[in-house]
Amino acid sequence: MQLEVQEKVSLKNFCTYKTGGQAAYYGVAKSIDEMIGLRNFAHEKQIPFMILGGGSNVLFADEGYPGLIIHNRMEAIQFQGETVTAESGLQLMKLLLVAAQQNLGGISGLANVPGTIGGAVYGNAGIPDLWIGNVLTHVLILPSNSDKPTVVAPEYFEFAYRESKIKKTKDIVLSVTMKLKQEPSIKIRAEINQYIKERALKQPAGNSCGSFFKNPNGFPSAGWLIEQAGCKGIMVGDAQISPKHANFIMNKGSATTADILAVASKAHQKVQEKFDIFMEPEVQIIPHNPFQKNNS
Repeated sequence: MQLEVQEKVSLKNFCTYKTGGQAAYYGVAKSIDEMIGLRNFAHEKQIPFMILGGGSNVLFADEGYPGLIIHNRMEAIQFQGETVTAESGLQLMKLLLVAAQQNLGGISGLANVPGTIGGAVYGNAGIPDLWIGNVLTHVLILPSNSDKPTVVAPEYFEFAYRESKIKKTKDIVLSVTMKLKQEPSIKIRAEINQYIKERALKQPAGNSCGSFFKNPNGFPSAGWLIEQAGCKGIMVGDAQISPKHANFIMNKGSATTADILAVASKAHQKVQEKFDIFMEPEVQIIPHNPFQKNNS
């Protein structure tokens, strides 16, 4: 197998923020063998690696990434009765639409969630009454310490709000299998359209990562806290806390990652001063998260 690995590749076109520097190395995985090969390339080079899906929940540093970005383009999908198995690089929205053609639903609420299936498992994506972890039957992973793909149960991931164990273990999701519900296609499509309309009413359009901060446990939403702290609409360069939804930080044109982090830091500080609440980012800040409790 011949792997194609590029050097010094700009990351701006691979994330919804449209910011960031260059990756030292970049490769595309369209099969499990290519995914294993690229991960092993990183191990051999003794460099860090990161799996990139849809780029909707990442913020790359202006200085770039010093290791290998593995772009997950594994997108095969198979149906067997009410069970669907999909490779982890498939866009979640595409899964919903293809499943609807098979009269399979029950996950229309995930129409609110951008990105890939693998990314959804990594961050336990979802809405208040539906999380990706709720519909999984089993998952094929590449363990961090093995070249042998392994099947695990949903419990393996120790899912929590926007969290899974693999954020720490560096296991790679290869494919997921889930049980859906037999429903009329027209009903499923109507539900999907309704969720998309509701999202458009609440959330600003433009270049962002969606919600920047997690909703603090036991407190009002991060957006409410930021708004009450007087941060709605503030700008640094071309980065702005959205006047429509305070937990969305927008790139209004030519913002840098530094601009986005500066705006986020202002909101973070103001909320902590006013409410004594520490907000954790929901977005992955690559390569380092500057929001640490011991730094605050």
